[in-house]
Order: sequence, then C-alpha cells, then structure tokens
Amino acid sequence: MNTLRFYFVTWNVATKNPSQDLNALLDFPSQFNKHKPLPDFYVIGLQEVKSQPQNMVMDSIFTDQWTSTFNKILCRQGFVIAKSMRLQGIVILVYTQMKHVTRLRDIQAQYTKTGFGGLWGNKGAVSVRFNLYGCSFCLVNCHLAAHEHCLSDRITSCNTILQEHTYDLQETSNILYHDYVFWIGDLNFRLEYPPEISLTPEEIVEQLQKIEKDKYASLLKYDQLFAVKDSGEALSEFTEGEIQFPPTYKYVINTYEYDLKRKPSWTDRVLYKVNADNYENITLRADLISYNHVPHYMVSDHKPVVAQFNVKVRQTFPRTVLAEEPDTKVSRSSIRMRSALVMPMNDDAGDLETPMDPIEESDAEFEPSCTSDVVDAADESFADYTEKIVEFAPISRIWYIGDADFRTECTLSHDVEINQGDWIGIFDANFHSLDDYITYDYVSKVGIQESPHVDGEARTVTLSFPVGSGVRTPGFYRFIYFSQPSNEVKSVLGISDPFEVSSKEDQMVSIDPCSEASGSTSNPMSVNTDVFTDFTGLDVAKLSRHFSNDLSID
Repeated sequence: MNTLRFYFVTWNVATKNPSQDLNALLDFPSQFNKHKPLPDFYVIGLQEVKSQPQNMVMDSIFTDQWTSTFNKILCRQGFVIAKSMRLQGIVILVYTQMKHVTRLRDIQAQYTKTGFGGLWGNKGAVSVRFNLYGCSFCLVNCHLAAHEHCLSDRITSCNTILQEHTYDLQETSNILYHDYVFWIGDLNFRLEYPPEISLTPEEIVEQLQKIEKDKYASLLKYDQLFAVKDSGEALSEFTEGEIQFPPTYKYVINTYEYDLKRKPSWTDRVLYKVNADNYENITLRADLISYNHVPHYMVSDHKPVVAQFNVKVRQTFPRTVLAEEPDTKVSRSSIRMRSALVMPMNDDAGDLETPMDPIEESDAEFEPSCTSDVVDAADESFADYTEKIVEFAPISRIWYIGDADFRTECTLSHDVEINQGDWIGIFDANFHSLDDYITYDYVSKVGIQESPHVDGEARTVTLSFPVGSGVRTPGFYRFIYFSQPSNEVKSVLGISDPFEVSSKEDQMVSIDPCSEASGSTSNPMSVNTDVFTDFTGLDVAKLSRHFSNDLSID
C-alpha cells in the first residue's frame, strides 16, 4: 500500500476579502525546510464568502476573491484544481498534484441547503467525491446554524446532509459509504454549561489564560459537538483529533482578543471517518499528522483551522506522462526551435505529414503511462480492482489552424468502454483546472476504430478532428480524455504530451541545412555543428515574428 498526504483548511472568512498573505496558511517549504515535500492534495473549505442574493447569478459566473487567491498560490506550485463547488457563501476547493490527475475517477460535486428549512443556501454543505488508487473519498464542507441555543437545528442539519447528500454511483451513493470521509467546516457547536455553573465570556477567557500546555479538557467537556457525538444524536460515526489549540471563535477582527459578546467556542472543526475493513487483506488507515489553528490570520472573527493526514490507498503509484513537470518552459523552447525548421509543404495536401522526427527532449521528459504494472496480479487485495487508462500517442507534428483533417491516436486499456458522453478536451499545456477546457469533441464524433475490439485486449483508436475543430490561437496544448457516463460524474483517463498549434501563415520555409552545407563553400558546416543554431536560408523577419508571438523564455 502507498500513502497520500491530504492538507485541509477550514475558515469562516466573515464576508471579508483576503488581505493577508495566505502562503503561511498552506505550510509551504521555507528557507529553513526547503526539502519538505508538498501534500498530494489540498482541500480548502470556506464559509461566509461574500455573497449577496442580488449577486447570485454573477457569483455563479465569476470566481470570488478567495478562490482566485488560492488558485494563484497553489497553481503556481504546480497544483491543479480537481473540482470546486459553491453554495452561496460555502465553498470547497480540491487541488491535486499533477501526477495524480489521470488517476481521478468518478469525480462528482454535490450540495445540500439547510437554511430556512432547506430553502436557502446560507447554511448547508458542499462536497466533492472521487475514486483514487482503488479507494473512494468524500470531502464535505459545511456551515451549520449559529447561536448556542440552536443546537437542535445543528443536529437536524447534520442528519439532513447525511440523508439528502447523495451521489450517482450506487456503491457510494451516501457520504458514509465511502472508504474515507472528511467533514470540515464551521459546525458552530458552542460551549454549553449546565445552569448551576454557567460561565460568562469573561470567565471563560480568564480560564483560558490559566491553561498550560494546550490542555483544554476542562472546557471541552462542555463542548456541544462532543456531547452529541457521545449521545449518538449527530456525527457519532466520525473521529476528531485531540484539540490542543484555543477556541477559534469569536475574535475582535484584526486582533488576538476575544469578542466578549459571545462565549469563546471551538466552532471550526475537522472530523474524519475510515471504513477500514472494506476490502479483504487490507486495512485502510488515515493517520492524523497535525491539527491546529493559525492564530496570526486576523481578517475574520474566526481563526482558520488546518489538519494534515497520511492516507493509505490500495494501489501502487504508477509512473505517468506528467511525473516530471517542472521543465515545461524548457521543453516549450525546444519544441519551438524544432518547429521553426519545418520543411516546405504543398498547399493542396489533404493530410499534412509529420515534418520532423519526434522531439528527443520530449521522449526523455515525459514517460508514458504504465498499464501493465498498474495492478499487481499477485496481490490478492487488487483482485476486484481495475484501472482504466487512455494513452495518447506522442504528437510531433504541428496542428495548423484550418487543417482539413488533424489526426492522432490513443490506446485504450482493455477495461475502457466508450460511453456516449465521453469527450476529449483541448486544454492549455499548463492548464490549472479540469474545468478550463478551451474546446472539446465527443469521442464518438472524432474516434475511428481501426480494428474490431477484442475483449480483454487494449485497442488503438484514431482521432480525426475535422475542419472547425481545435483552437484558434497559436500556442501549446494538451488533449485530456474524460469518461463521462452521466452529466454529473466524470473520470480523467489520459492526458497527452504538449503539442503545438500554429497558424498557416507562420509556416517557416527553410532550405535543408545539410543540403545547403554540402553545396556551399562560403559557409561550411562540420559534422559537429548544431543545425538548430544555424539559421542560414531562413526568413529572419518571419522567424522573429514567429518567436515574439509564441515563445517566452524566462
């Protein structure tokens, strides 16, 4: 078994905009700990993101400032937005490292409204579920009813979410049916004292000041969440790590001081549930690494809470075509230099042939996905598990805008069935979100089966993109194959290496450098000369324009 690191953040941002640097909240490697590995997944749960009823349509179209800020920070670190969901002010953002993208299966988002008897989304829950490496995950972010006296409303809301929050996959149609469930958010449970010893906010703060070594048991025994879990009224299936941090609510904004209008309480929590014995010969585990608040963020009356887990999964990690991504810009410049030296082509050619050999740098940089060693047949624990994979053939030719027919191939593992809704999206080569496709075509429209499908064997499908398909802007792009059996569920089965799209007017006509060298005495070329740095015979003006439009080297 292998381990994935999940990093959770829950924060009620009190309708404020981000005004502090959020990098520290995400615990990136620092100059003092440069070799600390990044988590495999970040899960950000926000509550009370600014949302007005009159702005609901605009909120559904445009990204809020908090999401934009987290996107900028995490995508810069190489993360991809696997899925996000927003219900008015409740937001969940799921980020993954690029190397895991092609193993995400059956991704689905869901929401449940609990405000005003289920009519309004100011309170409720949003979630994202998916399968990964043979395990199912459900990530829930909720915002429950406020105020100490509304305990019964919170209990009802928890149970409503568990009952009404359903998914399309039958075996994991309910939150609790998943192998791993993480429930985060502003649960709004308060400290509730019996009448005979009821404490004022001032008295609670005084007790907090006397506590040493983060031992809050004397106060937490009056925590409403602990009480309803113990009684079985709500969330009794979930576990919580030991709380060794002070109450996260309610603070005077821009200070470290409690607002004495409310009793300090642990409203912001991270709970989890593991169905450890779902599979034979394997015991699943989620090990809590850390659970804490981050006190120096003062933009809200809540303090953010973070938690890290090591999660065991069933399947070994295979190599992927995107295992090494940091050198993308170097690869781009190499591809561009090669594409500047294409051979002359006939305008009446119906199918543009590949103008050069495959790029050597690409062969070294991007390793093809492994299908044969994805599942260890000798391991009985994997006997009921298959991994559906689509591999795109390397694309060495340029896709010229307006081509009559652009073709490439992909190989489908034996267990891939082409659904009517399966589609291939064209993404920017450095895409940041699985929802940011530029254009798409259904596989049933562009796929040409070359030979009959034999059960149990992989098959190759030719993809033929007709005139009008593709992008309209020169640049570098990728194909991504999505399996989508229904409107709400999708899986990422494969991602291509980057390929180039260019305009026909920018086709570079060159004289074969080797022929030119053999027939010229004024510019001899030795066998050791790099042909890609000798631009004899090129139209320099066109070359300059070609580079300035499409190439940036940092």
